[in-house]
Amino acid sequence: MPSSTRSLTVTDVLAFWGAILSSIAFGWNLYRDLLDRGKLTVSAQLRRVAMGRDGKLYTFKDGIPIEGASEKLYVVVTVMNSGRRPVMFKGWGGKWHDGKSFNVVGVDLPKMLAEGTYHSELTDEIVEQIDNVKELYVWDAAGKNWKVSRKGLKMLKEEARRIKTS
Repeated sequence: MPSSTRSLTVTDVLAFWGAILSSIAFGWNLYRDLLDRGKLTVSAQLRRVAMGRDGKLYTFKDGIPIEGASEKLYVVVTVMNSGRRPVMFKGWGGKWHDGKSFNVVGVDLPKMLAEGTYHSELTDEIVEQIDNVKELYVWDAAGKNWKVSRKGLKMLKEEARRIKTS
C-alpha cells in the first residue's frame, strides 16, 4: 500500500494564516464593543458648604476654618462617568436598614455625563440618620443603580460619628 503524503501549499498556509487573523480580529472587536459603554463611579462624603465670591457653592471637609461656612453638615454624592459613553444621571437615594427606600430630590437633575465628567448633589436630610443607611446609590436613564461602595459608606458613617463626638 502506497502511503500518500501531501505537502503544504502556499494556499494552505495563507488560508491558515487568514483564519488566525480573522479570529483575532473578531475577538478584539467583541472585547472592545463589550467595554464600550457608560460606567458610573459613585462616592459620598460629609461636607460643609460655603458660598464663594463668584456666587458658587463650595463644599469642604469639616474642621477647615472657612469664612461664611455653614454650621450644617451635608451628605455630598459625587457621580463620575468612568466609561466611554455618555450616561444620563437621573436621581439618587438609598435604602434604610429596615428595607425601606428613600429618594433625595436632586437640584440639577437629570444631568448628562460625558466621558470623564462628574456631578455632585447634596442634602442635609439624611445626615442625622446616616447610621441607619444601608445603601446609597444613583440611577441612570436605563434604570440601572450604581452604588456607593461598602468601604465608602463605612467611611462616611465613621466620619459622621467622629464629628458627632467632637
